[in-house]
Amino acid sequence: MRSKYEIRAQKELEEDGWMVDYKARPRMVPKNYNVDYWNCFDLAAYKPYQIRFISIKGHGGVPKEHRQAIEDFKQPSGCTKEIWVYTQPTINKIKSKKEVCKKIVLP
Repeated sequence: MRSKYEIRAQKELEEDGWMVDYKARPRMVPKNYNVDYWNCFDLAAYKPYQIRFISIKGHGGVPKEHRQAIEDFKQPSGCTKEIWVYTQPTINKIKSKKEVCKKIVLP
């Protein structure tokens, strides 16, 4: 099942004119089946001459190993790799109800 953050990111990208694809997540994951693209990315977005590989993370943040795997991933020219992190900012030690998306583009 897809997270609400993946669905939100897909809608945002599609509203901006991107064609978006995601990996289907079966209920029973077969052996050797990756639920992410190359075990790193949740979404692949396409516009002519541009491809974005995007990893979506929620309140848990980005584990160091996951970020390292994405940094080590060698993408073709014309492609970008990104991490989108959804968080709830705190204002005066009170959590805001509105979630904010921080977008990190990696080299």
